[in-house]
Amino acid sequence: MANFKTHLSAGTLLGIACASGAMMYGITTEWTILVLLVFAISVGSFLPDVDSDSSAPFKIVFYSLGIIFSIFAILWTTSNYPNQLFIIIVVPISTFFIIRFVLGTIFKKFTHHRGIFHSIPMAAVSILSTLFVLQKCHHFTELQNLLLAVGVGVGFIGHLILDEIYAATNFNGKKFRPNKNLGSALKFWSHSLPMTLFVYIIIFILFSVTIIEL
Repeated sequence: MANFKTHLSAGTLLGIACASGAMMYGITTEWTILVLLVFAISVGSFLPDVDSDSSAPFKIVFYSLGIIFSIFAILWTTSNYPNQLFIIIVVPISTFFIIRFVLGTIFKKFTHHRGIFHSIPMAAVSILSTLFVLQKCHHFTELQNLLLAVGVGVGFIGHLILDEIYAATNFNGKKFRPNKNLGSALKFWSHSLPMTLFVYIIIFILFSVTIIEL
C-alpha cells in the first residue's frame, strides 16, 4: 500500500499535469485557479486515508476543520458579543476541541481503514461537497467551482488507483503474490450496508442541492 508521502507526491504531480492541461486547452488561464487546482488535487490525493486513525491525513483533516470552525467562531463571537471577552475566548477554543477530539473520536468509531472512504461513492461525495462549499463562498465562477471540485475528485480517485496498483504490483522483483487489499479501493459499497446507504443518501442530497445552484 502506498504511504502518505507517495500519495501526496503523486497527487501533486497529477495536479501539475491537470493544471497544465487546463491552461493548454484554454479551460482557464488564471494563475490563482491553476494553483488552487493543483492544491485541490493534492488534498484529494490523501483524503481516502482519513479513515486511518493514526494517519497524517486524519490529523490534517480534523486539525484543519478545528481551526477553520474556530475562526468562524471568533468572527461570530466578536460580531455578536464584542464586549464579552469570556465568550470570545471560550467559544472558539471549545469549538476546536469539539471538532478535533469529540467529532474525531466519533469518526474513528464509525469508520475503519479501507472501508467506505476507499470507494467511488466517497469520491463523488468529495466532489459534490467541495462544489457545495465553493458555491456558498461566491468567490469564483460556476466553471471555476466545477473545475476545483472535480480536481478534488481526480486526486481522490488517483489515490484509489494508486492503492490498487500497489496491491497488484510487486516492486521488489520477487514472484507476485496478490495483496489482501487488492480490489478494496475501487469499489461501490462497503461491508456495512447502513454506511453504504448513508453515503448514497448524502450523494443524493448534495447532488440535488448543488445542481439547483448551477
